[in-house]
Amino acid sequence: MPNFVWEQNAQAIYHKSIDATPRLFRSNTRDGLNKILMERFGEDTPIDEAAIVQVIKDNTPSAFLGRGMKAIAPLLTDPSLADI
Repeated sequence: MPNFVWEQNAQAIYHKSIDATPRLFRSNTRDGLNKILMERFGEDTPIDEAAIVQVIKDNTPSAFLGRGMKAIAPLLTDPSLADI
């Protein structure tokens, strides 16, 4: 995993979003998230809760988005970020 700069609960949200993925797809989800985060933020730009949630929303198939938002909602400082 790249050495991202995490703020707030963003790293916990990252891990929870992977854990909430069906086991068969977890490595693809992790690799995809890492690729997107690296492209958007690199290893120097801080990633906060709003940023990781937006990446998840933008890249999660709609059939699984509600389930994913429900999984990460308890970790959010601003629960409205989980609204879809």
